[in-house]
Amino acid sequence: MSSSDKNLDSHHHKHEGLHNMTWDDFGSLCHKLAMIIWQDYQPEIVVGIAKGGVLVGACLSSALRLDFFPIKLSTRHNEKIVRDEPKWFVTPTDDLAGKRVLLVDDICVTMKTLDLAKEAIMAKKATEVRTATLMIHGGHQRPDWFALDTNALILVPWDLKVILDGEWVINPEFQEELDSLGINVKEI
Repeated sequence: MSSSDKNLDSHHHKHEGLHNMTWDDFGSLCHKLAMIIWQDYQPEIVVGIAKGGVLVGACLSSALRLDFFPIKLSTRHNEKIVRDEPKWFVTPTDDLAGKRVLLVDDICVTMKTLDLAKEAIMAKKATEVRTATLMIHGGHQRPDWFALDTNALILVPWDLKVILDGEWVINPEFQEELDSLGINVKEI
């Protein structure tokens, strides 16, 4: 992420250490999160915020045996931060009316995206919306449930490597953060 992108990114913050999440870790955290939610809330529908929240939301909807609907609002275009405020690309469905909704994202730093999505879901006449994320980074505002609280740079398996010029490479956004932490890619 270039310094100009960092100026647009309200989520950018200093990381303390590294958490290299594997697919097994992801599965374990999803199972933990599903159990925490199941013990406290009985949603009728799961809504996941694209991109990472769709992965987590699909896992939670399967575990809880509920329908799943994706939405997308983002400050990014093709993975580059291009705006200060999230823009809607896929809005909530009318099928949320009269339902208890579990709204899911992969990570929460500021609650900005979750709050905007929650407001849009309530506008669709949902009876209740509660929030869950797989991970949180500090902050005072938190979703209703989360599985991992860390300020480490989290390398998620679905985003760790990308194709650039026909080659698999470490995601440039992660690479820049790894460089700033003084971590050699071979250590991952």
